[in-house]
This record gives sequence, structure tokens and C-alpha cells, in this order.
Amino acid sequence: MLARVAENMYWMARYLERAEDLARLIDVTTHLHLDLPRGSTPSWGTLLTLIGAEESYREKHGAAEDEGRVLRFLLGDKDHPQSLRAAIAAARSNARGFREVFPREAWEDINGLYHFSQEQLKSGLSKRGRHSYLRGIITRVQTVVGRLEGAMNRDEAYYFIELGRQLERADMTTRLIDSSSARLVPQEGSDGARFDDLQWMSVLKSLTGYQMYRLEMQRAIRSESVLAFLFQSSRFPRSVAAALLALRRSLEALDPEASLPRRLPQVLRQVSQLEPEGLAGEKLHALIDELQQGFADIHGQLERRYFRPARSADPESGS
Repeated sequence: MLARVAENMYWMARYLERAEDLARLIDVTTHLHLDLPRGSTPSWGTLLTLIGAEESYREKHGAAEDEGRVLRFLLGDKDHPQSLRAAIAAARSNARGFREVFPREAWEDINGLYHFSQEQLKSGLSKRGRHSYLRGIITRVQTVVGRLEGAMNRDEAYYFIELGRQLERADMTTRLIDSSSARLVPQEGSDGARFDDLQWMSVLKSLTGYQMYRLEMQRAIRSESVLAFLFQSSRFPRSVAAALLALRRSLEALDPEASLPRRLPQVLRQVSQLEPEGLAGEKLHALIDELQQGFADIHGQLERRYFRPARSADPESGS
């Protein structure tokens, strides 16, 4: 398979997963905004930090981080690759380059997702229409993923798509965890402790994981048990460990004789050995920063091996 085609498939999957998980992140923040009483309003500007877009936002809009401006930037900014609109457009652009290797219906689904994201954007920016818009994005991305999962041959094309999807999922799950690690709701006074359980429940629901958490952990919402579930569960497909294990299986299927990228076992070991008790606030945020650097290192090693073996690659750049 041509390296260019493999790279297009990998990045299509990353951008689709990024769009879905960004929609989840905005949705969980919106629900916190609605559920918390006055005086405990979540910080919309924190979302920019969580996805690494703070500098780009300030270059464009200055220091003002009100809800309307942040949402217009995260949902509709076509120039920033971390926005929902740009991610979906990039997924469609990458998919166009290899339509012959996946079902035609999947291409139609991607087109439908793209047009929905553009045509319904105005509704998504309104308080009344935001939830419906975000759920529409999530459902349409899942339709694409389900189409590929149910109809594609288990060949190189499929496994490159899986590499991108699972690596992006691991990264974005850590960002969703970070959204409730004492950063969306101010922690001064008693509010932080009072609303801690509510924040973690929101994160679980944003990942469609609340019922699965109750089934597996069989306990009420507590930060340490939620962290154990979202980081370490091998059963829940959106946990960090499950995504990395799926990535490893795809690598082994691509080339059973090749060694794994050296950073993958290291990051897996770090996730499996972390101790959720006492992991909160800045300590949790520091751990997530370390993991995200590990994901970036894995990406770089995949890029050098499969996409640009003859030259150094630009970090985190799609085609």
C-alpha cells in the first residue's frame, strides 16, 4: 500500500474521532453549566487549554473567553485544526483520496456528516439547538465508524484506520478526564468537593459510560473508581487502556514480525500501574500531560515507520 494512502486513512480516522470527542467535551461542559447553581459556572476558556487551542484563540480573539466566542471558535472556526468544523472537513478531504478501498456508503455517510456540520452550525451555536447539534455530530460519526467496522475487509486499509482512531481516542479520553480534574469548576471553598461527584458523572455520561461503569465497578460515583475505570478498564472500549490495546492489536495484525513502537509498551505500562487513589487536581493534570506526550511520541514513531520512512515527519500534521 502506498504510504500516502495509508496516511490518508490514518488521518481520516483521527479527525473523525477528534470531531466526535470534541462534541462530547463541549456537551459535558454545557450540561455542567446547566446543572450547577449560580456562582459555580464552568470556565469555558478551560476547554481551549484542554485541547491545546488557547494560543490560537487568543491570537484571534484576545483574552475574552466568554461562552459565545469560545463556542464559535471550537465549533465553527474553519482555520484551526482543533475545531469541530475543521476536523470534519479534514476527515472528508483525507477520505476522498482512497474511496476505492472502503464502502461507497461510508463515503456518503462522511459527506452527510460534513453537510450536516456546515448547514446546522448556526443551530449548534444557540443554547436551544446545541445539544441536538452535538448529538447529531456524534451519531453521524458513529454511523461512519459502524459502517467501516461492519463492512470493511480486515486488511491493511482497515488496520491503518484503526491505528488513527484508537490513538486519537486514547488522547481525547484523557482530555475528557482532564475536564473534571478540578479545571472546569472553580475549586475554591466547598464547591469543588460538593460538585466533584457531579463532574465525574458528567464525564462518564459524555463517554456513554455511566451504565458500563456501574456494571463493572458496582459502586457509587467516586473519583478514584471512575479514574480506574476510564484509565484501566480492558472491557470499556473508550478507556485509555482499551484504546491502546486495540492499537497494539492492529499493529500486530499489520506486521506480525515487526517490533512494536517502543513508546507503546511504556505508555501501556504507565497506565496499568497508575494508582487512582489520591490522583486529583494538578497531580492528575500532570499525569495526563505525560500521557499525551507519550501519545505524540507513538504518533511520531508510526509516522516514521509507515508514512514517511525516508525523512523526518512534522509532528501532528495531517495530509
